[in-house]
Amino acid sequence: MSVNYKIIDTQKIVDYIISFPNGVSVDDIILYSGADKLRVYPALFELEQSGWVEVLEREELGAPSIVRKKKIKEDK
Repeated sequence: MSVNYKIIDTQKIVDYIISFPNGVSVDDIILYSGADKLRVYPALFELEQSGWVEVLEREELGAPSIVRKKKIKEDK
């Protein structure tokens, strides 16, 4: 039975982002989440495509630099 490191690293990234509700830099995610640094950008891309994460700032070439968990709009 093989271990799916992609799922494990994505969960580490999700857990780290959740602890910063106002946003966190991708550099901090790479340094402190515990996820493999080569999996961070692909995981963030998938999380953005799924609507779970929103990108607050992007680098010049479009890579995310600050992200946060997408806030759910509540009906009033």
